[in-house]
Amino acid sequence: MTELTLGEGKYSIRLRALGTEGAGLVVFLTGGEHPHLGGVSLASVPSGDNAELSRCDTWDVTLPGHKDKELARCIARQICLATGEPVSVNAGIHIDNASKEDIMCLNRLAEEITENFIKQYKALKKEI
Repeated sequence: MTELTLGEGKYSIRLRALGTEGAGLVVFLTGGEHPHLGGVSLASVPSGDNAELSRCDTWDVTLPGHKDKELARCIARQICLATGEPVSVNAGIHIDNASKEDIMCLNRLAEEITENFIKQYKALKKEI
């Protein structure tokens, strides 16, 4: 399992990823003041002759009242397109009474931690 943390205090984001030996990744993206599970997205590159690493299909599930599936979808697509593997992202990041700036900051941190994970994962795959 890979675990990365970025940011501090209410702006802390944690990404934990579990690989399935090239057959997919399960990613947990949590943070803020109340880490939780709010949304899930599954991303997969189409198989067969339609397979291309410029697009992927996604399926999303959310808990009522949560908006985490939007971030989960974005991160799942990003990792799927970068690795060519199916990816499940389980996300839950919450700050009480979050301002637009809070949300933008958390989104930037989520993008950065995802980029860090992708670089680390690709480097690890090259070693194998």
